[in-house]
Amino acid sequence: MFKQCCGKCGECWWIGNPRTCTCPDETPKRTWVGLTKEEIAEFDTWHDNREEEVGWCNPSEIVVYIEAKLKEKNNG
Repeated sequence: MFKQCCGKCGECWWIGNPRTCTCPDETPKRTWVGLTKEEIAEFDTWHDNREEEVGWCNPSEIVVYIEAKLKEKNNG
C-alpha cells in the first residue's frame, strides 16, 4: 500500500483511508466558468466576419479568441 502525506504538516495516511490531517486544503478549489450559448453565438459571428475579411480563418486565431474569452470569465 502507499501513503499520501500533507505538504504543510507532514502527516501521512494510507491511500484508500480517510484523510487524517486537519490542515485546510492546500489549494482552494475554484469553479470553472465556461462559455454561454450567447458567447458561442458571438464567436460564430466573429468567425464568419473574419472569413469574409480575409477569405479564411487560421485555427490558431480561433484558439486565441476562445482562450481570451475563457480567461476573461475566469479572472485570468
